[in-house]
Amino acid sequence: MHERNEKYHLVHGNLDTTYVNLAALVHYLRQREFNGWVHVELDEYDADIFLNAKEPPRVRETDHATNRTSEGEAALQRLLVRAREPNGLVSIYEVEREEEANEEVSSTAAANAPAQAETDNRNASPEESEEMDWHDLVRLSGELIATVERGALSAGADFASLFRTVSLSLADDYSFLDPGTGRFEYGNGTAQLRAKPSAHAFVSGISEALRGVVNKISTGPRAKSVRERVALDLAVLARRQQSKLAKFKFTPQLDRIAGTRVL
Repeated sequence: MHERNEKYHLVHGNLDTTYVNLAALVHYLRQREFNGWVHVELDEYDADIFLNAKEPPRVRETDHATNRTSEGEAALQRLLVRAREPNGLVSIYEVEREEEANEEVSSTAAANAPAQAETDNRNASPEESEEMDWHDLVRLSGELIATVERGALSAGADFASLFRTVSLSLADDYSFLDPGTGRFEYGNGTAQLRAKPSAHAFVSGISEALRGVVNKISTGPRAKSVRERVALDLAVLARRQQSKLAKFKFTPQLDRIAGTRVL
């Protein structure tokens, strides 16, 4: 989980490619001599741009449709083209260096990145693979919550307050959701987990909390339109993150969260 001594922190999470010019962002970060990386997620595709003030950017891309992982200048150019597509996600991670740190820090941070190529997962030990799965699961839950949050905000609801209230009501069944414990936190599209429930309990708890929020905002004459808006946003997420939602068994929960058919 995120409470370990990892040498990076999230600067910005889940920025939409609809509004982000990736080439301009990378240029800006390089001008600032930024040390860290930019993670990009698109439909069945993700990539990392590793930035070091003293080196040219390094890129690693994974096309999950073809199960191909590539690096180098050609990968960078493909990424810059693909990142023009709307509804992708861009996150920026900064390496926390000590003054005496050397080039190996970049490699260490890359190894600890929340998004890892599937080839890395296969080569990792069982413990490392489990940890990478948890990183992916928690990060995916943040995207799912952010999707429902957008629907709630479009309906004029106070999502943060509703999510806290519903989470508290579920705390007897899902203790990690108890807001008073700080075991699970969400903000600005990013989730953090400082407990280790079973994956099944985690998925069920998050899904029930989101279903409760949608039920609370889907009232009055606009109830149907609110559910349809949430379902539409969830469908967009499902297309972009189809494999991960299926892997962690979130897919069957989408209809229950929206209270109407999503896919």
